[in-house]
Amino acid sequence: MTLLTARIAPFCVLLLALLSFGIGLAELPVQDRDEARFAQASRQMAETGDLVDIRLQDAPRHNKPALIYWAQTAAIWLTGADGETPIWVHRLPSYLAGALSALALVWAGTPIVGRRAAIIAGIICATIYMLHAEARTAKTDAALVLSVILAMGALARAWLDTTRTWLTPAIFWIALAAGFLLKGPMVALPILGAITWIGVQFRTLRWLSRLRPLPGLLLFATLTAPWFIAITLVTDGAFWGASLGGDLANKITTEGEHSGSPPGLYLLTMWLTFFPWSLLIPLALMAAWRTRTEPRTALLLGWLIPGWIIFEAVPVKLVHYTLPLYPALMLLAGVALVGISDGTLRFRGWLAAVGTTFWLLALGFFAAVLIAAPMFYGNGPDTLSIIGGFVLVLTAVTGAVSLWQQHIPRAIAALALSGVAMGWTLTAASLPAARDFWVADRLADAMAHHTCLTGPVALAGFAEPSAVFRLGTDTILTDADGALAYLTEAPNRAAWINPALLPEALQEPAQGTPDLTQIDGISIGNFRPVTLRLYISPGVPAPPAPCAP
Repeated sequence: MTLLTARIAPFCVLLLALLSFGIGLAELPVQDRDEARFAQASRQMAETGDLVDIRLQDAPRHNKPALIYWAQTAAIWLTGADGETPIWVHRLPSYLAGALSALALVWAGTPIVGRRAAIIAGIICATIYMLHAEARTAKTDAALVLSVILAMGALARAWLDTTRTWLTPAIFWIALAAGFLLKGPMVALPILGAITWIGVQFRTLRWLSRLRPLPGLLLFATLTAPWFIAITLVTDGAFWGASLGGDLANKITTEGEHSGSPPGLYLLTMWLTFFPWSLLIPLALMAAWRTRTEPRTALLLGWLIPGWIIFEAVPVKLVHYTLPLYPALMLLAGVALVGISDGTLRFRGWLAAVGTTFWLLALGFFAAVLIAAPMFYGNGPDTLSIIGGFVLVLTAVTGAVSLWQQHIPRAIAALALSGVAMGWTLTAASLPAARDFWVADRLADAMAHHTCLTGPVALAGFAEPSAVFRLGTDTILTDADGALAYLTEAPNRAAWINPALLPEALQEPAQGTPDLTQIDGISIGNFRPVTLRLYISPGVPAPPAPCAP
């Protein structure tokens, strides 16, 4: 790699990430549940200007610190959006964080694995499925990955004794503070894992002094304490009960919303979440284990393994929880690809066979989703989805064959292109075309046709936060009796009610006009069927054209 290429390559990685994550940013509707909650709370923060107390409608939202809400609020103010802000504005912080993560990984990985492997890791970061998903989702995870990469890059420089006098510690403590303001102590998991692994293996922690712990902790406190003090005062301490005693406790006990997942779930799903690079996982991990006594490899294994064990042990599991650990796996995959290119490794034998077998299953899954989602949950076959699925399969198979042939540049190019094709097709074509999932958007479109109906909309039988985001902060989430009572209080009001919740006498006529006075779909928050019928004042089913003269 020439000096000029080495200098230009990181910015090429950044450009790839910006392009890779950009398509689909606006096309994908708002997703339940977390994205809609974050986006709605940020919209209200922008409207009120209250940067301390986070609210979702009138209810406090105290499960996460404030940084992602500040970032989304800044995006609203900077873009000049107001009122019904489009979801892509709220996704801008995640989009930029995802793209910058690829660039940051080149910086973080260079002293650990060398420039070539770090650049390859940046390409992987820009094209894997899990970051495709999070960079287009208005919540904390893409930004958390960026903070972890920056903190681990500084930690690596301290461990390998390549620190600069003040810059490296400053990056570490600022990144740690940003992660803490995003998702609390979760940012520390990969950091503590690496420190523990190195401490046990090499019997030393003296190197941590290179991070300037005392001034660093002072900087960390200066950055984080003001908001935590303010929210404590504003809520009389209720924030800590909701955040630590509620949200965090539920994630590590069997009482969480997604509890009951067995250990090994992340090992099973990594073939999807790390796609299209997952075929390299067995070879990369085995090569790393063989060199585990080397200081650089020890850092990466400490970044990856302890945190992974903890995530597998915790009963509450969501596939994106392990994402802050993935940069270590990306760097190990980059090392493996450099080794194959240099002839020190070969993509052969049982490791390659295991990786390819599970990778083919993942490829079949994604290709099926791209093509079938509009067919089963939309209006039939979607041309762009079919083309995207074909491109995905063609480029992915080309990449795998090239890898078996030890033709690494072609393999990297083909696999990267397959990752881009998958991300673009899934978020800009296939999922938007699966219209059954986007109940809130269809409710908003229907209400746009009923201009004579005024005031907030009441909902009974669909309480997802996406409905509040699309219909307005004053949307009334209630039961059937509450919705009917609301309709009797004034003329020209609207309520969408699940007919099954109503007394039998009010269920006729049960069938309304599709997408105008009746919505049939699937709640993407829990994948349950949804049927909503439009009722109008004084509590009767809406006719086919409620606002007709």
